[in-house]
Amino acid sequence: MNERREEKMELSHEPVPGYRTAFFIAITIGSLYLGLILYKTLA
Repeated sequence: MNERREEKMELSHEPVPGYRTAFFIAITIGSLYLGLILYKTLA
């Protein structure tokens, strides 16, 4: 039996500084906004 093992190619890149912080800020603002909408509909 003749086995051929091929290596998998991996595409990678350097992370962009500040992206993680901006992501969490956007998620926090969105969550607060949805919470405000929920609060106004129930009050």
